[in-house]
Amino acid sequence: MATTPDMEKITSRIRGAMFGMACGDAVGTTVEFRPPGTFPPVTDMTGGGPFHLKPGQWTDDTSMGLCLAESLIEKGKFDMCDQLTQYCNWYSHGHLSSNGRCFDIGITTRGSLNEFQSNRSNPFAGPTDERKAGNGSLMRLCAAPLAFWHSPLVAIEAAGLSSYTTHGAPQAVSACRFFAGLLVGCMNGITKDKLLEPLYCPIPGFWSDNDMHKEVKRVAEGSYKRSNPPIIKGTGYVVHTMEAALWAFYHTNDFESGCLKVVNLGDDADTTAAVYGQLAGAYYCVEDIPASWMKKCALAPVIRLMADEIAAMAEFYADRVPPALLDKCVQPPTASPKDDGDDGDCGNVDGGDIGGEEVEGEAVHTEAQAKAKADGDALFSASDTYNLKKKGCYNKLEEELGVIVSSRFDPHKPGPVSLKACYEKIPAEEKDDEIFASVERIATGRRR
Repeated sequence: MATTPDMEKITSRIRGAMFGMACGDAVGTTVEFRPPGTFPPVTDMTGGGPFHLKPGQWTDDTSMGLCLAESLIEKGKFDMCDQLTQYCNWYSHGHLSSNGRCFDIGITTRGSLNEFQSNRSNPFAGPTDERKAGNGSLMRLCAAPLAFWHSPLVAIEAAGLSSYTTHGAPQAVSACRFFAGLLVGCMNGITKDKLLEPLYCPIPGFWSDNDMHKEVKRVAEGSYKRSNPPIIKGTGYVVHTMEAALWAFYHTNDFESGCLKVVNLGDDADTTAAVYGQLAGAYYCVEDIPASWMKKCALAPVIRLMADEIAAMAEFYADRVPPALLDKCVQPPTASPKDDGDDGDCGNVDGGDIGGEEVEGEAVHTEAQAKAKADGDALFSASDTYNLKKKGCYNKLEEELGVIVSSRFDPHKPGPVSLKACYEKIPAEEKDDEIFASVERIATGRRR
């Protein structure tokens, strides 16, 4: 019988996944868009690249990953419309950007966010056309399955649904679902050999009974073990991205070596490294990420806080999200033969929550779903079980000022001057200059 991982190890793995995403992204942006063989080998986190970033600053991959985490934390459940709202906040206002603005966004993601802004009742904004199977949903994935990792089925379904918000192509959805299973495997502490077995899933036989796109299946069966560049590519096609990330993970034994290996494939290097970083970080734990990279990583206190809150959320939902909860989830759209995906019309939608919410006014019928709904409603008041709001500086800033890292854009909220005045009132032993600097920077960025 497998031993249940202790909370310290769980937190380390979730921090590893989120910092792995950010650090991989930051290392990879140096050679983003550059073909392999056209640049000196990348050996460290140096910044630069097409967006002239400082060392440790990351791109859209991590911004969207943090927006996804923020939605889960704020809502206490899986809410597709809220996820899209957070992405639009980043797109329009630079929320949770490493430099305060949206400077890098994929074509498919941009189109999906524009589609959602024109019809906010439909969270299935991503095109279903197979020709639009970019890596924009896989690059940001980790918070969704990690928040529900105790229930592998929920984690896998949440991962698939999280893709549909911007990338509804079957390759993208399948890749997210398969990768979610790998992340859950890491949380359970299984060996790398077991994790990389053909068609691994924490639910035995799952992929025998559930659909997986044939190209994703080829990778899941182990194509990356038998291939090398130039067959292994770091392009923006989601299948290539996942294959490259798994190739680097398979052929190395520590976080740094694998990250540099995948970055030096070039092309969409920030994203292949962000995808690699999620898996490698969850597997090796945050302590294996180079200390110099962690020190440079933009918004490190914010990432740490969000990772810890996702870990706490996962523990809260450990025995509160039964698979039966999925019965009332929305069903993903099916593309018609004539659907080219350009108009973003994904059909009728009944809702979009995992967490016990009612669906379009329709009552939740089963006892299990009713329990899950009650637990979800009680999430923020159940302080004896799970308190998302941390003590100390972070909590003081929220309580006294109403400005927190994860707050939505609101031009009427108090600005940085008031924030500093509030900070000065906090007892010295509870101050944290790093957290304050991050909160102040984000507040300033949101109020441009």
